[in-house]
Amino acid sequence: MIKPERERRHGKTVAGIQVRTNKERELQPEDAQLDRLWEKFNDERLADSIPDKAAGSPVYGVYTEYDNGADGDYSVLAGVEVTDETKVPDEFATLTLEAGEYLVFHGDRAGPDAAMEIWGKVWHYFETEDAPQRTFLTDYEVHEADRVTLYVGIK
Repeated sequence: MIKPERERRHGKTVAGIQVRTNKERELQPEDAQLDRLWEKFNDERLADSIPDKAAGSPVYGVYTEYDNGADGDYSVLAGVEVTDETKVPDEFATLTLEAGEYLVFHGDRAGPDAAMEIWGKVWHYFETEDAPQRTFLTDYEVHEADRVTLYVGIK
């Protein structure tokens, strides 16, 4: 079983494009939103066009605005860290990654398949008896050139 690390994280502002979805919708190829979100973000090279991007910012996949925990609707934002959200045009959504305690799950490769593989391990981990309680405020993926790391907010 995967052994995540516990880490306290500071808040930061992320800007990008956002969709609203749920697990059920993502299982239906004709209704799935996440593949389209990432396709648009990558094809349009939005990581390079968001104003006031923080130097060296990786790409983030942020999960937030959960209804009913993991079972309801949630929002996902694909974006980058910005230093001043007031400089971000209205065409982009902005949100703040919640400061707090997170469990950190490290992947061993990059890409969307790697992220989904880590999420599978996360869901399995949180089904165990001794797993801490999730906050369902913000969870996020950090996409780097060689790997994906997932941060899951906990109480």
